[in-house]
Amino acid sequence: MDVNRLSRENVIKINDLKKTYGSEDVLVGISFVVKKGEIFSLLGPDGSGKTSTIEILVGLSKPTEGEISILNYNIKSSIEMREIKKLIGFLPQEFRTHDNLTVKENIQFWGKMYDNMINTQDILSTLHLEDKANTRYKHLTPSLKKRVGLAIAFVNDPQIVFLDEPTAGLDQFAKKEVWDIIKQFNKEGKTIFITTNDAIEPQAIADRVAIIHHGLLKDIGTPNELIDRFSSGNKIIIRSPTEQARLNAIDILQSACPLDILNDEIIISSEEITLLEILEKLDRAKVRYSDIITKKPTLNDVFITLTGEALDKK
Repeated sequence: MDVNRLSRENVIKINDLKKTYGSEDVLVGISFVVKKGEIFSLLGPDGSGKTSTIEILVGLSKPTEGEISILNYNIKSSIEMREIKKLIGFLPQEFRTHDNLTVKENIQFWGKMYDNMINTQDILSTLHLEDKANTRYKHLTPSLKKRVGLAIAFVNDPQIVFLDEPTAGLDQFAKKEVWDIIKQFNKEGKTIFITTNDAIEPQAIADRVAIIHHGLLKDIGTPNELIDRFSSGNKIIIRSPTEQARLNAIDILQSACPLDILNDEIIISSEEITLLEILEKLDRAKVRYSDIITKKPTLNDVFITLTGEALDKK
């Protein structure tokens, strides 16, 4: 993160936000700020409260309790919320637009709803959609449809853009394309608020990340700050060919070092024991293994430390 490029100005202020649906507490008193010019990521699994948070911020849902301001406007005031909507863009997780309109026609359709609109050709160029400008939306691939959604989110030249899981369902190459587009708009001065359940995404593009779980904010910081705070060096991951081999490996290693079991994998901190020592112990006991790898810590490891669960449950 380039700290020098970020403003000290807080453009989003959230204090003790609560949201209840019937008897279910979806958000349990979360508080944080978003700084002008940053890419801010809200990271958590499905059902953690990410979409509920973003829907409140863009005016689609009302908070049960709490104070929220965006660009110094109070979202609880309907008059001020109208002003906020002129200054923000939004891409919902389940984006829909007109199937039978072309890409260009869709962008112009949404752009005309605002007082201010970016030149259509400019936004087609930025989103690398020039060659699809006259293609009907229904004929686009999922990744191109996502790019059209991004174009519409930025069409009114907003100060802040809210993106709800903008890369969900995309392959790694399409994700990279979306990340590059987001970073380009951010370089032009846009503040970007992203929700995601992909631990790699904040590490790739976010300046700061807040981790949310069951409606509670667990921690907040830069990706590197959180990894340094909650992860102890590289992880050694042992995969076994059979359940019995895994149990044998656990029996041999648990007396030598602390270990965790996750998704049938044995996970050990490299600060506790070296890879060579592990190999020697397993070989001496004639314990079979299918794979042993070392892995740098990620935000998924941070999430496991904070919640006892993995974001990536594959």
